[in-house]
Amino acid sequence: MVRHDLRNRGLITGAILSVVLGCTAVPAVADVSLYEQGGLKVDGAFTGGLSLFTSPGAQFGAGTYTAGSASNRISRRPSWSELFLHPELKASYETEFAGTFYGDVSGQLTATGGDGDASLYSTTYGHPVLIDIENAYAGWRSGKTLTSFGLDEDALDLSGGRQSFRVGDGFLISNGVNNAGKRGGWWNQSRTAFAQTGIAKIAQGPFRADVFYLQNDSSQQKVQVNLDQAKAKVVGANFEVFGNADQVEGGPVRNGATTYADRKWYAGITYFNVVNATNDGPFSFGHGNANSLVTNTVTSNREGMNVVSLHLGGNFIPAVPDFSLYGNYVYESNDRAHSKVDASAWYIEPGYQLSDVLWTPKLSYRYAHFSGDGNPNDNKKTAYDPFFYNSASRGYGTWFMGEIVGNYVISNSNVNVNMLNFSVNPRDDLKLSVLGYLYNYDKKSQYGDTMTSNSLAREIDFVAEWTITDNVSLAGAVAAAQSGGGYRQYQKTTNGNLGNDDDTWLLGEASVVVKF
Repeated sequence: MVRHDLRNRGLITGAILSVVLGCTAVPAVADVSLYEQGGLKVDGAFTGGLSLFTSPGAQFGAGTYTAGSASNRISRRPSWSELFLHPELKASYETEFAGTFYGDVSGQLTATGGDGDASLYSTTYGHPVLIDIENAYAGWRSGKTLTSFGLDEDALDLSGGRQSFRVGDGFLISNGVNNAGKRGGWWNQSRTAFAQTGIAKIAQGPFRADVFYLQNDSSQQKVQVNLDQAKAKVVGANFEVFGNADQVEGGPVRNGATTYADRKWYAGITYFNVVNATNDGPFSFGHGNANSLVTNTVTSNREGMNVVSLHLGGNFIPAVPDFSLYGNYVYESNDRAHSKVDASAWYIEPGYQLSDVLWTPKLSYRYAHFSGDGNPNDNKKTAYDPFFYNSASRGYGTWFMGEIVGNYVISNSNVNVNMLNFSVNPRDDLKLSVLGYLYNYDKKSQYGDTMTSNSLAREIDFVAEWTITDNVSLAGAVAAAQSGGGYRQYQKTTNGNLGNDDDTWLLGEASVVVKF
């Protein structure tokens, strides 16, 4: 399955249907009970997905290349597949007076076939296959032990180990691993666990707080540094207030404190400090390197950085239940002598759904700003570091903004993005969407004095999402993008020998996800 040639099949499938669905978008289903006796409970779970891709005119005609080589072109129309299998085992022991002890262990197999992803330098070329541990953590929930102090049941949750952790809709913190290189799964983004965590969650009524220690998985730096972000250890806290969504008749009680999808609205503030990070070599900035071109400049100067984030989302006006508003603001600063940072990012996204109209159409608009570096030759970095963002928390465009440009060109730094999203629901289990994007560089001078245009690209995506059963989901998209004048200038300056850079770039994807 992994080493097959998908060119012809991928072109046909991609032209009809393209799936851009991550496993986080699959409907929640109950775990499979394996054993239950007294307070001891053991459950199993499984998530798997197979995705097919084809991309004529990749990189606006320049094609894809093997990582680190501008002379070894793979294809101008790469076709590839991504497979992931994720079995999981969960155990918990509920006591009468000492709360609940729990643990989770899971493994994951990922495999990429065909030509590998459509990035300019494809990191998943060469049919990578990896079987590795995904989750390995343990914890304790307080149960009724703290109710005598006026706290809710399970108000305190302590955990540590290798696990996933997300704040809000994942704009800043969601993914602890880069799904590139031998990990494969560039588009599926199925691996999300941080390599090390220590997390305390406190929930009381409509309030939730988190105190956390996180270290991302940067183990591929030992193989090739540009396959990973800079290794970073962060310590911080998050505080949120939220309202639960309305309970569906016959459905489970909503719990926004633990489940993001159960929230009707939320607002919060997050702060963390990077107590240790890789700052040397390709992760350095302002040390005599060509800062506009050095590998992984985006994730440099992390050590000592302070990050503050304000976030909100959902429906805040009970009298206008069809109106939604999402937003986030992030400010990054670092005053260390050789690691100065002054960067920011923000987005605002209003939306309105006509719930009483046939097919319940919804229209939303988003403007997202990620700061760039207008003077890359000084020792202060003002290009935004996107840290640990991930996909599929609120559907398409969060936070890989565009199935082409968002996945294979930009890294959510030095870019401003306008997005218009229109969707309809012909049936309860089917959603159709059209998304349009306009991309501009924030600071064109980050890429040299010869840049005269800030126009990066424009893109349109057509998307279909179908929930076949509670356990099986299918979704699809076809997309087209065209390069802007600024992008073409950048390519001629940095990669002048790669050929075409103004062809129409097409993309087709097809994917199915199974979960039980």
